[in-house]
Amino acid sequence: METFTDSPQAGPARIIALDALRLIAAFIVFVQHFRLVFELHWPEWLRKGVLDSKAAVMLFFVLSGYVLALSLGSRAPSFKAYVKFGVRRVFRLYPVYWAALALSFVVLWNVQQHGAGQVRGMPALFLDGGSLQTSQWLLQSTLLAPGMKSDFALPTVWTLMTEAKISMIFPLLAWVMLRSSGWLAAALAAALVLFSHWMDQHIVGTAAFLGMFALGTILCRVPEGFWRRLSQPAWWGLLLLGLVLYAAISWRYVMPSIWLGYYLCGLGSLIFIAACVGWPQMRSVLTRLQQLLRVDLSYSIYILHYPVLVAFKKLCGPWMAASPFISFILALASTIGLGLLAHFLIEKPAIELGRRLTRSKSS
Repeated sequence: METFTDSPQAGPARIIALDALRLIAAFIVFVQHFRLVFELHWPEWLRKGVLDSKAAVMLFFVLSGYVLALSLGSRAPSFKAYVKFGVRRVFRLYPVYWAALALSFVVLWNVQQHGAGQVRGMPALFLDGGSLQTSQWLLQSTLLAPGMKSDFALPTVWTLMTEAKISMIFPLLAWVMLRSSGWLAAALAAALVLFSHWMDQHIVGTAAFLGMFALGTILCRVPEGFWRRLSQPAWWGLLLLGLVLYAAISWRYVMPSIWLGYYLCGLGSLIFIAACVGWPQMRSVLTRLQQLLRVDLSYSIYILHYPVLVAFKKLCGPWMAASPFISFILALASTIGLGLLAHFLIEKPAIELGRRLTRSKSS
């Protein structure tokens, strides 16, 4: 997660199917991190392709570019609009993250007292230290401060760090891409994609992900009429192409650059999002799935699952090997339960507060 975005305002503009797509991606991350934390040896086909957790993260980034661009529209950037966007992003990302960080502190501190070896599969750097490391915990709360270590307490936090940093320039990027000619917008997106490796080497890794957000923004430029002209066979062909591109990320380390794998996956993600938006059949199926769940728990599941898994590893270690399925169900149920609490007690009120604080008087 957005990895997890300030989605378009509730109502006719909200695309419910995208919530379901994001939830599926969050579930894949949960499954793969369960495997790592509990040190399970699964066959390769259960770890790669569409089940690669890094692919799910690329989907989050592209989806962020799409829904954030929708929410911003093509309004000219201004100081007032920038502050409004920033306030809403803070209330969207930080409150649940702070709750997850507090839970991680409790769980990891307890594990630290009994030996870091209990989390060999997906350890946090905090476990290697012998003290509370207070200064680093304070840095963790910012998502932006120099010196913050992405693998200190929550291994998934690097995605939120990327989101928070890119959010600072995204309004300008979206405005340029939505107001420019189609060719210029496509050229800008292509440049960000093609020079991602260079930006990673010469600027900073975060900048290399700008192309993911640009891909999502480009999708906003496609007129609705274009999707209606596509036939069922065309959609199935596109979906197959999307699956192939999306799964390419699993071979990123044997490609000339890992960024080639990332951006092939990004293009596959773009096709998935387009299908959720423009293909009535897929949109209907995912909309019904999300309506069954009633709430969007993708962000809560994504950010809360690691401390839950570590806690279960500590509690269930002696008998986990004999009953991994039961451990999985209990950990998933606990994560969903905490996610529901976080959604209703923290996430939803925080988002509403952010909207109230930034609502114009005329509205």
